[in-house]
Amino acid sequence: MKRNVLNQFNGWMLAVASVMLLSLGACDKNEQGGEKPKNLPDIDVKIEGTIDHQKLVEGQKGSVTFNRFPATVQEFKEVREKIGKEPHGAVALQIMAYEMFRRNQRIGMECINLNSTNTNSGEKSSAVRQLKLLFNNDNSSRPYQMAAYLKGATFENGYSPTKPYTVEVIVDEGRGYGYSNDYQAPIVKLLVLTKGKERPDPVALVKTKDPKESSEGKYFIVSECSSIYVRVRAIAFDHPFKGLD
Repeated sequence: MKRNVLNQFNGWMLAVASVMLLSLGACDKNEQGGEKPKNLPDIDVKIEGTIDHQKLVEGQKGSVTFNRFPATVQEFKEVREKIGKEPHGAVALQIMAYEMFRRNQRIGMECINLNSTNTNSGEKSSAVRQLKLLFNNDNSSRPYQMAAYLKGATFENGYSPTKPYTVEVIVDEGRGYGYSNDYQAPIVKLLVLTKGKERPDPVALVKTKDPKESSEGKYFIVSECSSIYVRVRAIAFDHPFKGLD
């Protein structure tokens, strides 16, 4: 009798352990910033246009086109290698990082930190505090905020963008470029197009050799983009937001 009970107990423990191992195996490795879910297609990113790194050239513009948002920190880094050395690429990366933050705050935070200056990133930054408010579950939340910066998305169509997704950027001729003594580098000032507001939103970027920053002297990072987390116009009731790939 005791042996039967013991065997039943051992069998039960083995079953529990198996379930736990299966759960861990099935646990999305992107929770650790690792492998992407197997059902996702490879991410495809293209960057077009030229924007000067040192001085304002009127009329310059650029765009980034991609089939889906990165699912992991590693994917974000791979995309960064392709587009992050150009200022308009860094703008698109910021849109990606903020959308990733909406989906998973820990993963998104790592990406925000990679693509932003120290003053524009981290748990205590104004940017992250505002993002948490923007993506909460109350009536003023905007889960579609980043969709509003994709070509074809409007409040009338529930911010349903054209696929593949495209982020469009132009130079900010009104503000021009600047120079930062702190970063010892030019400040590139751009505008990211959106139909969610009356006008495009400004974004400031820098490529610096400051060892305290994530730029490494080769990547553009965002030094200021507060307008991006100012709420876009609410969607039309007849066209609910369907999410993004």
